[in-house]
Parts: sequence; structure tokens; C-alpha cells
Amino acid sequence: MMRAYRWVAAAAALFIAAAPASAESVDASTFSCKDLTSSYTSSTEEEQYGATVILYWMAGYHATAEQGTVVDFDKMLAAFEETVDFCKKNPNIGVMSASEKFLGENLGETSTTAIDLSIMKCDAINSSTEKDAQGLGQILMWLSGYHSSYDETTIIDYEQFDTSTNKMGEFCRANGEMGFMTASKKFMGTTSTE
Repeated sequence: MMRAYRWVAAAAALFIAAAPASAESVDASTFSCKDLTSSYTSSTEEEQYGATVILYWMAGYHATAEQGTVVDFDKMLAAFEETVDFCKKNPNIGVMSASEKFLGENLGETSTTAIDLSIMKCDAINSSTEKDAQGLGQILMWLSGYHSSYDETTIIDYEQFDTSTNKMGEFCRANGEMGFMTASKKFMGTTSTE
């Protein structure tokens, strides 16, 4: 049972690290480039994680219908660096606008390292190791943004994310053959069924 929840706990910890002190939810459209740059270049690991988590959320939010559920982490990481560089030069621009310049349709063709979340099964998640937890956390951040885009909301609800990922982990543990995307649709976003 503990193994099934390790990735959920890691994902929630990564996501919650991005939360401003005492905030249960924030509007991603209010993040400025100045805030992102400050966190991304911070000397504290927690702030750096927080900035990266926001960028994973933005990557999912900006995913296009053409890209679908294909995630290219290598290309995204390069786009994150480009976003931060752009933000350093333009501190008064919003991160949503800045990240859109490098993510979504501007991400380009996928590489051979891209993964399609639509073919992942819950079993793959259940058999993951602690070493895989950060990657799974990043996927969940991307999915949170992806579902938020479809739900047409820029609100990041940290408490809801924690609840949803825990329910999703429990569901995946009991339904290993279920598709990971199907499970995420069931538990994430404002149109979730749980």
C-alpha cells in the first residue's frame, strides 16, 4: 500500500512547494516574470521546486490539441530555460504570456524521448520506485495544467490537488489496467467525477 502512495506524496509535496505561504489556491494568471525569476534563481530548493512546478503546470495548460497527451520532457526543460531567460529581461510580463512563447504550439516537434500519457496504465504507476517519484510528480503537475486548460480556469487549488492525487493513487492501486489519462480525468479538474 505504501508504494502506491509514494508518488502521490512526492507529487503533492512538489506542487505544494509552489504555494505562497498560507495560500490554498492561487490564480496562475497573476504570476509575474519577476516572481518566477526570483524563485527559479533562489538559493532555497523549495522555491526552485515551486518555480519548476509552476512551469510544468503551464506546460500542460498550453498543450495544444495537436500535441494531445504527448509530453516531451527534454523539450519542455529547454523551453523552461527560455521562459526564465525571457522573464529575466521582461520582469513585468505575466508568466502565462511568457511561457506561451516557448510552450504549446511553439514547443516544436517531439523527440524520441517523448511519452504519450494516453498509453500509460495505472500499473506502471503502481510499480514505480522512489527514483521515479519526481518524474511522476512532474507528470501530475502537467496533467493539472492540462485539465485546467480544458476546464478554462487558471486557478491552482493546492488542497484540491492533494486530495485528487491521493484519490487517484488509491484508484490506480485498485485498477492497474485502467489508463492513466482516464484516471486523471476522473479525479482532476473542475469537471472531475469524484
